[in-house]
Amino acid sequence: MAELSPKTLTDRPGAVLTKLLVFVIVAAVVVVAGYYMFSQPKPNPAKAYPTSAKKMINQFFQLISTGATSADQKAFKLLSLPIRRSHRNHPGRIWQRFEDLNMYLTDVFGTSWPANIHIVHSPNPEKPDEYIAHVRTEVFHITVANQNRYASEMPAPHYGLVHIREFSFSGGAQAQQAAAGSSMLGALGLGRAANNVAGISAAYSAVDNLKPWQIKHRLLPVVLHPHAAALQQCIYQLWPVRKDPTVRMVLKQIAHDPQYAANIQQEAQHVLSGHVSDATLIGNQVTHIHPSY
Repeated sequence: MAELSPKTLTDRPGAVLTKLLVFVIVAAVVVVAGYYMFSQPKPNPAKAYPTSAKKMINQFFQLISTGATSADQKAFKLLSLPIRRSHRNHPGRIWQRFEDLNMYLTDVFGTSWPANIHIVHSPNPEKPDEYIAHVRTEVFHITVANQNRYASEMPAPHYGLVHIREFSFSGGAQAQQAAAGSSMLGALGLGRAANNVAGISAAYSAVDNLKPWQIKHRLLPVVLHPHAAALQQCIYQLWPVRKDPTVRMVLKQIAHDPQYAANIQQEAQHVLSGHVSDATLIGNQVTHIHPSY
């Protein structure tokens, strides 16, 4: 009697039936698992938001202070759902604006600025959704929103960030271009050249139509460099916001810092004291002379 080969054994009806049964079982498991996964309701995005508005605001500032893209991505998820959705195609622009705010606060207060955050609820009864965040001399008025309104109802409110009065999320595309230019100059070892470009750009850009915080964000990082180009013009252009606490702090630093030229120190003191002639201001492209925020 001839011996049966392994192939002959596996081709017996019983072996074929076993294979078919295993296939059917595996297919059934896949179908059931797929049905379970896709039939389940999607996770409620509102649940990922903090249940404390103060905690959410503090978490936002702490995240952007790291300068890490991964942290900016997490900060992006603290923005109110409608804002997140409106920027979902270009989140990098928002991340760049986060980095701009971090760089401004770091330039003015140093890397320890996140340790000096104090958050309070607005005393204005007409603005129940507003909180005020103090970062040393800087003040940010922040509007929050209960995210439950954008998802299914939950017992506890979950808060997202809607708006910062003293800082805009828009302009991220231009900010990315400017950051790319500065990074390229820095990579070439031309950091001082980058500061000079920033100084000239700030000094010869009209500031009359800018909001107070925009004037500060444009000029303060420049004047903090003792050898920046167009430094004199930038100091005079701080005139409209000379009464702002942060501007006064910086001008006092310049007036007493020997790294600055003597005439620059004197000009900073003159702006600080409010004793600058109209002719000098106009000569330095300051036409918004009399109002002071």
